[in-house]
This record gives sequence, structure tokens and C-alpha cells, in this order.
Amino acid sequence: MGLGAVMVGAADPPRGAFGVGALRRDSVVVPFASFDGKRWSSAWPPPGLELTVPIDLRAVPSRWWGPTRALESWQAWTAPSPLMLRVVQPDWVDVHCVRQIGLRTDYLPSTLPPPRTEQPYPKDGLAVSPPQPVERAEIVPSSADEVRSFTRVLTQAFNEAERLVEQRHGHPVARRAREGVEPTIEAVYAFGASPRVYYVEANRRYRELGQFLGECAALAFGTGWFVRDEAGVRPLTMGVDLLPCDRSGASYMLPLGVMRVGGRLFWIAQFSGWDHERFVVIEIKAKTVEVAVSVWGGGC
Repeated sequence: MGLGAVMVGAADPPRGAFGVGALRRDSVVVPFASFDGKRWSSAWPPPGLELTVPIDLRAVPSRWWGPTRALESWQAWTAPSPLMLRVVQPDWVDVHCVRQIGLRTDYLPSTLPPPRTEQPYPKDGLAVSPPQPVERAEIVPSSADEVRSFTRVLTQAFNEAERLVEQRHGHPVARRAREGVEPTIEAVYAFGASPRVYYVEANRRYRELGQFLGECAALAFGTGWFVRDEAGVRPLTMGVDLLPCDRSGASYMLPLGVMRVGGRLFWIAQFSGWDHERFVVIEIKAKTVEVAVSVWGGGC
């Protein structure tokens, strides 16, 4: 097999094609999705226990890049402004209990990177190649007026989602005892003005009869998408999981960026917990949200 078999072919990539990746604080970019001008896909190899790391960028199999050419430079969207990075060489990193092939770059983080054993490993932003406009999701305090104004809508959506859990798996707390309790909002991310899109993480802790204040029997953890427009705030989708009180199994969002492509809106994020991480591209539509790509980023 000749060298050309593992290099990007001579054909031009589709117009508007680009790749996205997560920029780790140790300067490694992990590519996880590509856009060919119409749809998203994922061709980069997933994490594993046994890896064969290409010796240099030219040795990276062309199929790994998906619709793009080999991506030698990346635009990193980190605070306060984007910067250009150059790939030094392919490398591997620890991701929970497995390893992942990535692209080591010349990125210099503003803070000292933690040990490579820290999991989930900190991400400093979204990397894009070739360069594309990327906008940031806002972190909104849970005490903000705009959040407090839709707690009734959130509580109703939370209750409806929790009833589905009860129907499928049962519930240790009766509806009448739980549904009047307003969920505690943990995190809110927002984008846009009108419409304005929100992603919310919230919980309700439950105690059994006889337990003291601060003790816990179960935790209902909810995540949901909401939109505010001229008609008010309404839910797009809401899900609730009934978890142990140590929160094992919970996934939390780290928004990496928001992209407008061809009149469509995509929210790009990492979802992670103590023992797992996943990269997701979500299309925000008028009445729903759809997962365009969901890529396993490693776990135990």
C-alpha cells in the first residue's frame, strides 16, 4: 500500500466543510465531529485501550478527517479571544479508564495544566478548522430575574418528566409530596435574544420519613431546554433521572460554543460526570432540539 493510501486524496473537500474538536488544557485537541456543508458526522477514532498513534500528521489516515483535508492548524475559541494553533504531532491522552488519540498543538494555557490523571480533564474551549465564526453561551446566575421568571414553567416540565420515571421504574416519594417543591436550579446557560434559548440543570433531593435535615434518600436530577420568545417561555424538552444521593451517573454540560451554519443553529458541548464524558452537537429548532452528533469521549 503506497503512501497515498493514508493521505488525503487530491479531490477538494466539500465547500464549507470544517472540523471541530475539544481543546484540552494540556494543549491537545481531540477532534470529534465534522460538517460537510449539509450534515454532521464523526470519523475520528474513539477512545480505546490499545492505540496505534500515527508518527506524524501525514501518517494520519484520510478517513479519520471525514469530509475535510488534513487539519494542520486550528482556531481555538478561548477567553478572551480566538487564537490560531499549529499541530505539532499526533499524541495520546488518558481519558478516564481508556486512551484517546489527539493532536498536540503549540497552545500555551493561561493556567498551569493539572496532572493528566485528573478526570474529566479540563477543556479550555472549542477548536475549529478551517476557522469559522463561533459564539459563546452565557452563564446565567440562578438568581437572575430572567431565570426566576420561568421557575413555574420549569417546575411543571420537571414534574411531567419525573412522572415518566415513576411510570417506568417507580418512585420512593409520592407525587403529592414532591410536586409542590420547586426544583433547585444548579446551572443555567443561555444564547440569543429573541428567541433566547436556555439549558437548565436542576434537582430535587428527597428524604425518607425519619431522616434528618441534610440526609438524603434519592435525588431527582433534571436537564432541559427552554426557549423565550414573544409568547413567553416554553419547554423544548426535559428529562429527569432518579439518582443516588452521591450523584453517580449524572452528566453535566460544559458549553464549548454556538455556531450558526447555513441558517441553522448548533450548540456544541461536552457532557461529563465522574467516570465518563461525551461530545455532542445539538441543533436548536423552533419547537425541539435534535442531536446531530453524539460522540463517546471515554469512560470507565
